[in-house]
Amino acid sequence: MVHILVGDIAGDAVKQALSSDTEEASVMVVKDVFNVGPLRSETLKFSELRSQFWQEVSGDQHEIVVDDLDRLMELSTGLTNETIDQVCFWMGSIPADVCTYFWLLHFLRKHMGKLYVININGLPFLDDEGKLFYPESIAALPPRQVLKALKLARAITPSEWETEGDEWKRLIHEEGMGIRQNEGGRKINSKPITAYDKLLLDACTAQPQKINKLVGQLMAKHKIYTGDRFLIWRLRELERAQRLSLTKDTVKLFDGSAATTSEEVAS
Repeated sequence: MVHILVGDIAGDAVKQALSSDTEEASVMVVKDVFNVGPLRSETLKFSELRSQFWQEVSGDQHEIVVDDLDRLMELSTGLTNETIDQVCFWMGSIPADVCTYFWLLHFLRKHMGKLYVININGLPFLDDEGKLFYPESIAALPPRQVLKALKLARAITPSEWETEGDEWKRLIHEEGMGIRQNEGGRKINSKPITAYDKLLLDACTAQPQKINKLVGQLMAKHKIYTGDRFLIWRLRELERAQRLSLTKDTVKLFDGSAATTSEEVAS
């Protein structure tokens, strides 16, 4: 069985917990977060589109390559050739996990019966101090609880394939929507890419603030699951719109500037 997880932290946690002294667990880590950015292009292949988006968001001079779909197709070939028996997706309630679940259903449809899921949404576990808690993500599970979660693995049912198998198509055809939020269970709603711009503007003042602190507080207070890089990119876009002033480490409003709605910012 190959275990699929979103993000290095979750991947490392499961790999460490499941690996023994004699055998290493087979883990595929999805690097992308599909709840952010465009999912469809008339001119670019999916991997090219996602690479281009994250290149812009990062502002990094080094080339960013997003190859999750390519690696998934290699895994699909392994399932077809029976060099891989099953794959198991570990899913929390965070939107990146739910969107990845829909992505897997779409691209592994021909492997119905071989795709398993471990869904921890709404289930209680014990933290490192032995206290009951309800983790939102696989990365939050202590190692012993990873082994407990492993017992939850089950094959995705035919009814789930039928009712949720086309959710990825719905998401990619929602034009102009760059943010996907989990509204409970496995219900994903899409919002414009500017969805958090007003929150960013409202949090800024005429006095300089540390960018990392401001972004971190907003993510915690409003449960924003885009990652800090995305919000820092939105600050750069707001600066281009002459709403903010940025230095390397700080952000402040322009003198006389006031927060506007995200629609006004986008225009």
